[in-house]
Amino acid sequence: MPLSRETPTSLETKKLRRDFTHCPRCGSVTEISKSHSGAPSEFWRECTRCNTYINTYVPQAHQAAVHRDPHRIVGNFGGYGSGKTYTSREEVFKHIFLTPKGNTLIGANVASQYEATIKRDIEADIPEEFIADWSAQKQHVNFVNGHRVMYRPFDDAGKIRSYTLSMWVAVEASEIKPEAYIQLKARLRSLAATTPLLDENGDIVYHKTTEGELVPVIDHDWCKGISESNPDPGWIKTDLLDYSDEIHKHGKVLDKFAILETERDKDISSHITASDANQYLPPNFLDSLKKNRPAWWINKFIHGSFLYAEGLIYPSAMKYVVKAQEPEKRWRRIVAFDYGLADNSVFLFGAIDEKENLLVIYKEIVTNNKSVEELAKLFHEGAKDIPPGNWVCQPLIDPKSAPKRDYDKKTLADHFIDYGLVFKPGHINLDARIYRLNTYLESGKIRIYGETCPVLVKELKSYKFASQSDINDGFSDKPVDKNNHCINCLEWMTMELPADPRNLIHGAYSGGRKISETYEELDIEEEYRVLTLFDEPDRDNDRVVVDYEF
Repeated sequence: MPLSRETPTSLETKKLRRDFTHCPRCGSVTEISKSHSGAPSEFWRECTRCNTYINTYVPQAHQAAVHRDPHRIVGNFGGYGSGKTYTSREEVFKHIFLTPKGNTLIGANVASQYEATIKRDIEADIPEEFIADWSAQKQHVNFVNGHRVMYRPFDDAGKIRSYTLSMWVAVEASEIKPEAYIQLKARLRSLAATTPLLDENGDIVYHKTTEGELVPVIDHDWCKGISESNPDPGWIKTDLLDYSDEIHKHGKVLDKFAILETERDKDISSHITASDANQYLPPNFLDSLKKNRPAWWINKFIHGSFLYAEGLIYPSAMKYVVKAQEPEKRWRRIVAFDYGLADNSVFLFGAIDEKENLLVIYKEIVTNNKSVEELAKLFHEGAKDIPPGNWVCQPLIDPKSAPKRDYDKKTLADHFIDYGLVFKPGHINLDARIYRLNTYLESGKIRIYGETCPVLVKELKSYKFASQSDINDGFSDKPVDKNNHCINCLEWMTMELPADPRNLIHGAYSGGRKISETYEELDIEEEYRVLTLFDEPDRDNDRVVVDYEF
C-alpha cells in the first residue's frame, strides 16, 4: 500500500441521488426523526409505517476515506471547516450499530471541548428511539443494543486506566497529554468488537494460557481509536503521524512526508485534510480566514500543514529527507561534533555532492556517557572511509567547548588532541545559524539520509521556538534548548560552507567566506550575505553579536 495517497475533493463516482422521502423497505412516506436532544434530527428519518430508520448523511470523498479506513488507530487531522467532527460522529454511529454491548469513550483535555462539539452533535442527530437510558450525572448514554457511550475529560491519564473499550475518540487531540494517548491505546481490548476464529465444524478455536485456561482465538477485531485535531508538531505528529502505515491527503495539502519503513505501524493511519476539501463551505469562508494571518497560520489551519506548524524552526526540512545510499568517495567531507555527558554526544557526517550542488548528511553517531578516549575512537571508526585530503575543514565542535577561559587548564577540544582529533570551533551566533540553515533548506541544497540519520530527522520534526505569551504570535525568537544536538552540528556545517556548495571547487572557504577574498572586493549582494552571517566578537561581555549594515 502506498504511504501517501491523494484524494480528490469531489466524488470520483457518479453522484448519489437518493429519495429519502420514501422508505426503501416498504415505500411508505418517511418523516424526520426526533433526536435525543428533543429537536428534529439533523440527518435521520423514519418510516411512518414499518419502523425503518434511514441515515441520510452522505459523506464527501475525504470523509468516506476515513469511514473506509480499516486501521485500528486513525488520525483525522485538518484545517478549519474540513468536517472532522461530522466524520467522527458518523464513525461513532457506525461502531455503535456494529458492536452490541461495546463501550465507546469520547473525550478531550477539558469537558467543554467535547460538550460544545461532538457531544452536542450526537445528541442533536441520534434518534431518541435508539436510547435506552442516560445519566447526566455520570455522563453516559446506554443504547438499546447494550452499547454505552461515555464522555470524560482526558486531563488525567490515570483516570483512563479502569476502562475496557471497543472505541475511543479524542477531540482536539493535540491538547491531550501523550500519556493519555498511550493509555487509550492500551484500553482498546473489548471482546465485544471481535469475533472468534471457527474451525471447519463451526466450533470456536481456543489457545491455552500458561495457567492452562482456554482463551478464544480472535478472527476479526474492529476496535477503533480516532484522534481528531488541527495539525500540530506535538505528540500527534511524533507518536501518531510519524508512525503511520498510510498517510492520506485530501484537498490542497502542501506537505510531503518521509517516514522510515522501520517506523511504520500497520495499526496506524492518518488523514490530512485541507479546508478546501469541504465543498459545502460558504463562498468567502476561506478568504475571510486568511485575512491578516501569517503564512504559518494559513499553512497550518487552511492547508492542514504539519511542517509549517506554529513555532517550528525548520518547517521545510522533511521535504529533503531521502533514502540512504553510499556516499561517493570523491565527495569532500565535513563533520561536526556536539558534546554531551548525560545528554547525547553527536558526530554528524556530511559530504559535498558538487555535481548536484548539495550538502548530503549521510551518517550520525549518537551516544552518551562516553569518555574522551571512547568518543575519539567512535570518530576514527566513523571516519575511516574518508580518503586523506578529502576534508572540507577540520571537524567542527561546539564553540563553547573550544575557547580557553583559563590558560592554565585544557579545554575539551584540547583533550581530544591527545587522541589524534583536532577540532575547529563552530560559529556561536544562533540567529545566524538558523538563518543560514533555513536558507540552505529553502533553496533545496540539503539532502538527509533518513535511515542512517534517524535522530537528526526526529529533532528537525519537533524543534520549536519557545512560547512567549506577550509576543503577537505567541513565540519568542529563541528556540527551546533541548533535543537539538544533531541540529547544532548541521547548523555549524552550513555556517562553515559557502552559500553555494559547488563553490568549494573554486577555492578555500572558512566560515562560509572565500579566504582569498578581501572584504572590500565583495559585490553588494555578497556583502549583504556576509554581513548578515558574520560573527563579530563583543570583547566587553564575551558574547557574539550579528552586525547589520546597510
